[in-house]
Order: sequence, then C-alpha cells, then structure tokens
Amino acid sequence: MIGEIFSSLLGLFLDDGFLAVSVLAVVCVIGALMLTGAAPAWIGGLVLALALPAALALSVTRSARRMQRSE
Repeated sequence: MIGEIFSSLLGLFLDDGFLAVSVLAVVCVIGALMLTGAAPAWIGGLVLALALPAALALSVTRSARRMQRSE
C-alpha cells in the first residue's frame, strides 16, 4: 500500500524517466564544468539553452513513436 502511494506520488513528478535522467545529466555535466572552471560561463549557458530543449524534443519524439506502435 505505501509502495503504491509512493510510486503514484513519484509519477506525478517524474512521468517520463528518460527526460528526467537526461535533464539531470546535462545539468550535472554543465555544473561540473562550471565548478572546475573548464569552460566559460557563456559556454555553459549556451549548452544548457541548446541541450535542454533537445532533450525535451527527443523525449516527445520517443513518446509519439511509442504511442503509434501501441495503436
């Protein structure tokens, strides 16, 4: 019972696991680059501005393909 409640609650925030993992990975990599000083701040912002919408588009494309196969 508690497990079902927890999974339902988690599902409210993490509906698409692929999107959640990809966003977390991009933010962690950029954060590590910024903390170590390996890249200037504008590069970090540019990569975030390009990678996060790309992850969203890829997630939507994957979901659409999955829905087409299930029909």
